[in-house]
Amino acid sequence: MGYAVRNDGLGFRAVDSADDCIAGEIYRDELPTPWPPVPTLTQAQDVQLAVLYASYQAATQVDVNHTSVARVAATYDADSTSQLTLLVATTGYNLAGATPKGFYWLSADNRQVPFELPDLKGLYASMLAQGNIAFSKLQTLKAEVRAATTVAAVQAITWI
Repeated sequence: MGYAVRNDGLGFRAVDSADDCIAGEIYRDELPTPWPPVPTLTQAQDVQLAVLYASYQAATQVDVNHTSVARVAATYDADSTSQLTLLVATTGYNLAGATPKGFYWLSADNRQVPFELPDLKGLYASMLAQGNIAFSKLQTLKAEVRAATTVAAVQAITWI
């Protein structure tokens, strides 16, 4: 009995013999020590950049607060689907010149908030600003990751 260790060092499984290994695995009688293997600086940077990008994506989709022209303050969904829907509505009604009578936008708690064209533009501007802040933060953190010279330094760079 031994172990089929993935070539990238990110996992293993118990096997009876080397014949049980599949592509991308190496047979070992014992697990390498230390386990898990210490990542190289490049591997640590790649992993941390992926983690930071996921955090960036989440940060661009946090619900936003907006106060309408009619002075109604509410929180609005800012997930990707909501942003796309808002982009289409803002673009379309901007081309039309105005929103139709009785137009509303749903708040995060599903209230129908009366909206005019400036409200659509303002809400979209809030979402864009949130995304821009997150993008700037991502660029700063990516530069820090790339400049780090040790695995520990790379792993210490987090979104929060």
